[in-house]
Amino acid sequence: MINGNRISLDISSKQIIILLILILQVSIANSKTIVKDAEIEKLLSEYTTDLHKTALGTTSQNVFIISDQSINAFVTAQGDIYINTGLIYNADKPNEVKSIIAHEIGHILNNHHITRMIEYENFQKKQNIAQIIGIGTGLTGMFTDSEALSDIGTGITLGGSDFARRDYLQHSRVQEYEADMSAIGIMESIGESSIGLLQMLEKIKRSQQIYSGEINPLELTHALPQNRIDFLENKISKQKSYKAQDSTELIHRHNLARAKIIGYLNLPNKFDDGTIYANYSRAISYYQRGKYEKSKSIMSGLIEEFEYAYFYELLAQIYFEINEYELALEALNKGMKLLEEPELEFSILYAKILTAIGGNENILESISLLDRHKDQTIRNVRVYWQLSKSYFKLNNIPMADLNVAKYYSILGNTDRARNFAKRAKNGLTPYSSEWLMADDIQNIN
Repeated sequence: MINGNRISLDISSKQIIILLILILQVSIANSKTIVKDAEIEKLLSEYTTDLHKTALGTTSQNVFIISDQSINAFVTAQGDIYINTGLIYNADKPNEVKSIIAHEIGHILNNHHITRMIEYENFQKKQNIAQIIGIGTGLTGMFTDSEALSDIGTGITLGGSDFARRDYLQHSRVQEYEADMSAIGIMESIGESSIGLLQMLEKIKRSQQIYSGEINPLELTHALPQNRIDFLENKISKQKSYKAQDSTELIHRHNLARAKIIGYLNLPNKFDDGTIYANYSRAISYYQRGKYEKSKSIMSGLIEEFEYAYFYELLAQIYFEINEYELALEALNKGMKLLEEPELEFSILYAKILTAIGGNENILESISLLDRHKDQTIRNVRVYWQLSKSYFKLNNIPMADLNVAKYYSILGNTDRARNFAKRAKNGLTPYSSEWLMADDIQNIN
């Protein structure tokens, strides 16, 4: 799972606001890249709200997107959801993503996050015991000049480890079955089919190209895909909601999210040329490569065809890049009017534009705008980074340093956080709320 306290930052010289604006390196099992995008996160949050409410008793959850092209997702014990871009890219319909998330929530309902830790510890203990016995026998063989005993020692070490591993993997396969059954129940309870789980397993099977004659089933944490598919097909076909379909509007937004991922990650396009999705991908791709005029032309055409908040967001970002600040604000204002509630990413871009225009009035407005989102900074620390730039423009260096200190503190870079907090304290009023905050960062981290 993820260790949310160990996050480091990797920001490219070109600050991209529209898609995956912030790239965070997080420690999962290996280092994974978490991406930030308001459009995709909002869509995924809608996918998961009913699942969370039904299965975990809460409607609030954090959804994170991992830049990884494998078809995967996982849920932490706290209910935070991590979804690979590969799952979204390969999912033809929203139900496929929902069904996989329901499966992952099934692991939480069955306490697999706890049992797997215990089982893994037992697995390690069994390995260690086998190695100790094996090494002991091997040393005896060396001291007695017995080749036979040395060979036996090697056999015990390797064989013991193999048995321990197979025992652990057998438990994992049972847990996958339990999670599948829970997923079917969860999807049924919200009136949706679990057919998407079958469809994604078929895709995983094709991507992995697993054939029963070429792999030992005991080495798999999951059942062989076809065995699992056959079993699930029988179960899912009996659901009352088996034939339930995603709405046309939801599929449309799902495809827009896939198009964005395609454009940003330069993946093979899954949409026909000339469609709104293919054009969206092309516009993002052009933007990524600095071909702003081409990107702007496509986005202007798309907006004429279909007014959409996130189209205006990209257009505003393009205008910002070419220093057309007034046009950027105009586009962003139009996009914000289409939102049901304020979006953090829109506010950050708005603040960037105001700060770039300059003037105390604009900069103070940018600070006021970002102050409203401080409760969301754990998920997007760029609020503090942008605040530091605004305060710097006002020549308020202590407050600029304090916000940089907050930024690095949340990211877990304690050395930099302490240094900036110390600098901030030198210019802040002693024992003011700002000074005390800087003192906390300096001494608690």
